[in-house]
Amino acid sequence: MKVLFAHGFEGVPNGRKPRFLREALGYEVIAPHMYANGWRFEDQVLVLLDALDADPDIRLAVGSSMGGFAMAAAAARRPDRDLRVLLMAPAVGLHAVWSEQLGDEAMSMWAEMGSLQYYHQGVGREVMLPYALWTQCRDAADVVLTHPTIIIHGLHDETVPVENALALAKRSPGVRALYAVADGHRLLDSLPLMADAARRLAEV
Repeated sequence: MKVLFAHGFEGVPNGRKPRFLREALGYEVIAPHMYANGWRFEDQVLVLLDALDADPDIRLAVGSSMGGFAMAAAAARRPDRDLRVLLMAPAVGLHAVWSEQLGDEAMSMWAEMGSLQYYHQGVGREVMLPYALWTQCRDAADVVLTHPTIIIHGLHDETVPVENALALAKRSPGVRALYAVADGHRLLDSLPLMADAARRLAEV
């Protein structure tokens, strides 16, 4: 089966999750650089839409963290596409987390300056995050999933509250199951469950 994988905000295309899908399940995995077009949320969504539109054989869309959020948004824009979706700790509602972490003063400065300097571990250097990243995450936070979808989220997620995933599942008619597991945001102890969920979606 051909899979489109979207890595997280500070992830890389050849991280543990896409490698696991290749090695454990034998899937053909397409994993683009999510920040290839820029740092706005919309830039990441467009990376995924371009990949989906270029390859009609992609049947499973998997996303982790910010990549899961972007994958949900991309899938919502292709409601008629024959697609299954697997989201690992999707970062839906991350804008609210950032607002709380940064505080009012820093958020106001980000808005006023138009960008925020940030050391990005994935690329190993300082980058300038546009304020549009935050506004676009905010505007997409009510995304609804209609494709057959499974969500896996850690009960001990230190980045995105599990309640965000529960709310996403509740409003989305496509969600077949949500697994709230004893794991953190990276879900590295839940790779076998990811494989099981992928197999289950492949049978839909």
